[in-house]
Amino acid sequence: MRGGAIPLFSWGTLLLVLLIINLIWAGSQIQSEMFAFAVTAVYATALALSVARPESLRRGPPVRESAPEAVPRTSLAAMALGISMGAMMFGVVFGKFLVFIGGGVWLLAAGRLVVEVRAQRRSLRGEEEER
Repeated sequence: MRGGAIPLFSWGTLLLVLLIINLIWAGSQIQSEMFAFAVTAVYATALALSVARPESLRRGPPVRESAPEAVPRTSLAAMALGISMGAMMFGVVFGKFLVFIGGGVWLLAAGRLVVEVRAQRRSLRGEEEER
């Protein structure tokens, strides 16, 4: 993502200014420590992002890639995985049978997701061979 570290550096700077104001205004040690941790965490995240991907400091749109990308419109497997996870979490509270039903649906959905990913890779290989 181009420019992804810029908002984080800005947010860290804003937090630093608020930390200084809080030190002057309240003088509470626990508040200052919490602010200092927030500033450190935000700056560390921005620094890690900028070191890992140097283009995160550049402004503007990302570089256009010419490689084809398969983007599915819908995925029944992803929807079923979400519903099954919800059923299993609901079942932990209200009945063990929902955990078993959700687990079964999760296994079926995971198998279907494997089929969808294989078909996606196959279609991408087919487009590359046509070029």
